Amino acid sequence: MKKCFALIVVMLFILSGSFVWADATIVTTFKSDGFRGMGAMASTQTRQYQGEKMNEKSTSQFTGAVLSLLTSATESVTITRVDKGVSWALDTKNKTYTETPIQPIKLSRETPQAREEKPKARVTKSEITVKKTGASETINGFPCQEYLVTWLMEIENLETREKAQNVMETRLWTTPVTSTIQKAQADEQRYTRALLKKMGLEISAQDAKMMGAAMMGSMMSESDMKKGMVKVKNEMAKIKGYPIRTVVNWSMEGGNSGAPAGKRAESEERSAPASGGFGGLLSGVMGSLGMNKGEQKTEEKGSSMFSSIMEVKSIEADSVPAGTFEIPGGYAKKGE
Repeated sequence: MKKCFALIVVMLFILSGSFVWADATIVTTFKSDGFRGMGAMASTQTRQYQGEKMNEKSTSQFTGAVLSLLTSATESVTITRVDKGVSWALDTKNKTYTETPIQPIKLSRETPQAREEKPKARVTKSEITVKKTGASETINGFPCQEYLVTWLMEIENLETREKAQNVMETRLWTTPVTSTIQKAQADEQRYTRALLKKMGLEISAQDAKMMGAAMMGSMMSESDMKKGMVKVKNEMAKIKGYPIRTVVNWSMEGGNSGAPAGKRAESEERSAPASGGFGGLLSGVMGSLGMNKGEQKTEEKGSSMFSSIMEVKSIEADSVPAGTFEIPGGYAKKGE
């Protein structure tokens, strides 16, 4: 399912233009009911940027009835120095740190046709619509207006011909882009571009086209893909402003939600995409829907699979002390 979330993030991520660089501090919170009610958690994240440097502090806690009693809140601090090509993970309790080099990632250009495994599913419908609801609210001091982004995707099991419908509703509350937001957003993007370049993820238009073809493969015809991408671009252009609150609800029709918890967990583990590409993703979605061969289709209409709320608590474009991006005094490197 992680690949599905990554796909959604890619579809919602839109780069803005270039602005004047400035240090930035962005504080966000995240809450989720987990996947099918399992793994509910809440976290707070503070990210500070300065050129090609980032300091990320995060605290998280499971909030479910069982895990909240068995585990305590955790804190993590990561300093990423793209300019030095390293990332430091700090253990604040034991005053130690681990160092990991930032290395290029090798992307596979293999297409589904080049694999021996045939796709087990295909997308029969994929539609994204954006609607400005007219609702307004002041969130964390930011005046916001609401947009509803609805992504409808229908998947067909090529073996059983069963179909499952996925609906991802995202309610975006956006605020007008101020000079502070412009500067903070620009510094965040500058850092992200530098990191992607260091990881070797700067790709040409030809490579991007090849990767897109590998993702979709035989799931959709080329003409359908082109029409779909044009529609997505046009719909997302309707959204104005900077997202302050993002509410996601993913529901599905079809599957076997009536199975015992143990069986569901086992099914979910099996359904994780084992092969790369969009075909593996769809197979994983089908598995979690209970659409594998021989399983009964009992998922209730509109059954919620995942929901989350992310909010921006504050945005600052003030100078960040240089020491924020260095290993604190008194810390020892692990293994030495």
